[in-house]
Amino acid sequence: MSGSNPNLQKAFAVVVLMVLFALFITMIAGFLGALVFAASSALLFYPLQKRLEQRVSTNLAAVINLLLLLAVIVIPATLLFGLAASQALSVADHASTWIGDRFNSDVPFAGIQFPSWLPFSGELDDIKQEITSKVGQIAGVVGRFLVTTLRQLTQATAMFLLNLFIAAYFFYYCLVDGARMVDSFVGNLPLDQEGREDLVDVTSTVIRSVLKSMVVIGAVQGFLSGLAFWVVGINGYIFWGVIMGLLSVIPFIGPIIIWLPVAAFMMVSGDYWQAGYLAAWFWIVVASVDNVLRPRLVGSDTQMPDVLVLLTTIGGLFMFGAIGLIVGPLIGALLMGAWAVYCREFAEELAPSATSPPATNQSAHE
Repeated sequence: MSGSNPNLQKAFAVVVLMVLFALFITMIAGFLGALVFAASSALLFYPLQKRLEQRVSTNLAAVINLLLLLAVIVIPATLLFGLAASQALSVADHASTWIGDRFNSDVPFAGIQFPSWLPFSGELDDIKQEITSKVGQIAGVVGRFLVTTLRQLTQATAMFLLNLFIAAYFFYYCLVDGARMVDSFVGNLPLDQEGREDLVDVTSTVIRSVLKSMVVIGAVQGFLSGLAFWVVGINGYIFWGVIMGLLSVIPFIGPIIIWLPVAAFMMVSGDYWQAGYLAAWFWIVVASVDNVLRPRLVGSDTQMPDVLVLLTTIGGLFMFGAIGLIVGPLIGALLMGAWAVYCREFAEELAPSATSPPATNQSAHE
């Protein structure tokens, strides 16, 4: 009996691997967010892990980093999101009451008068009731969404604790054995050593720069945004600060989609100094945070183009939900790493041929 076909054996091995990998992803889908958070955090803490290993054992260094992660990021973020969640309920109730009171009055939103200097102010006054009606409908939908989401979060306390345990354990594992795991995976890719190094270096560098920007810049812009709302007396300033901090990861959009409508509403409501203060604060202070901090955080690291950050962040948000704010840019970083490998592997084929003679003017030799 002749031996098995080598190509058939390879095809069988690939199919079995793909099927089992798909089953594995399906099985851990409920914990995917925790695993992504843990792996990303481990990559961010990895330089500190290597420094600590020069003084203590690998396991102890990982434990120290885990305690730092809990103390610096997880616990403060949990408390902050808890406060934001409680304020979200208050904001939803306040908005519903406020809108209901004004629609039940004889003249809905009588306090809102468009300035006479505003172009087409007369036409805007004529359709003011229709505009406010649509705003009220949108606010009602947003309020119901917030209440439903927060109710689900309250009911999912046990799942949150389970995800926290999985994230903590995987974070520890990545710091202790992550390098060997990556080497084992990358070492079996059909690339030469330089291609494997390009893939790991570019991907890890881009991911680290994106995470540093997201965490630090998001936290600073969220704090400054919430502070501005507190100064002008807007209810739920912690909630709005958290929302604008999360939105700050999206280039060209960021907190502006929250504060600009608020400032415009204050303007047409007659609160001129509050509107002017918000506009000046966000344009001068909040917007400059990215320009000041990003070069210092990222330094000479490879940066992901803003357009790629925008597309991967919004696309990840729609595809994966809230965790997509992290997963999307990570996929973009992997794309950049794969592109670097592609450019190096096919450099000779893509470059103009160095051996082809230059074009000559035939008439000059005749």
